[in-house]
Amino acid sequence: MYVSGNGSPTAPDLRSGAAPQGLASSRGRGHHGGRARTGGGCRVSSPKWLVLTWRLPAASSTGRVATWRSLRRLGAVTLTPGAVILPYSEQLLEQLEWIAEDIVQREGDAYVLPVTELAEADEDEIRRRMSNESHEEYLQLREAAAVLARRLAKADAQALEPLERSQLGRELAGLRRRFASTVERDHFESSDRSPTRRAIDLADSASRSLHSPARLQHKSRQD
Repeated sequence: MYVSGNGSPTAPDLRSGAAPQGLASSRGRGHHGGRARTGGGCRVSSPKWLVLTWRLPAASSTGRVATWRSLRRLGAVTLTPGAVILPYSEQLLEQLEWIAEDIVQREGDAYVLPVTELAEADEDEIRRRMSNESHEEYLQLREAAAVLARRLAKADAQALEPLERSQLGRELAGLRRRFASTVERDHFESSDRSPTRRAIDLADSASRSLHSPARLQHKSRQD
């Protein structure tokens, strides 16, 4: 993504820690002091990646935290402390533009850049890092779903207090929300997605079984 003398994009060295600069794009937009301008790189088609580079004032710790949280929600991979990368999509481009505008509102500068070409080794590294993050998130969700399913299976439907029922319901709803957020960040459809969905479905089935009339009647007969 560095621009060579003839304006063609080349890949960043992800191991060097050097900040990307002079990025090439077909639709790059820079944000400087509240003004947006079109990037002047070579005209190219079919971008594969999106890069956001930015700079915030040293005193803007709140802005830095807000920016990183927003980028974390998108599943962005860090290239340097002031640059991240994401797979290209129109939706992600729009979201990065919103983040860039927010940076400008905080007296910073930002540049959103579609990129068409990466060195194969760098692309593999970015995909690996994104896949590893998705794997860890899905693993945590599966473990939490399995624990909840066991608790629901052992729960006494008649003995549960309203507060306990409410808590179990909130935990299940929380798992669903976390799963939906993880799927949004899972840009390469991890193989962990389906087993995680099944684990949450099992917890949901255990919840519905807990409140089923048949289980309540069976418990009454036991008593």
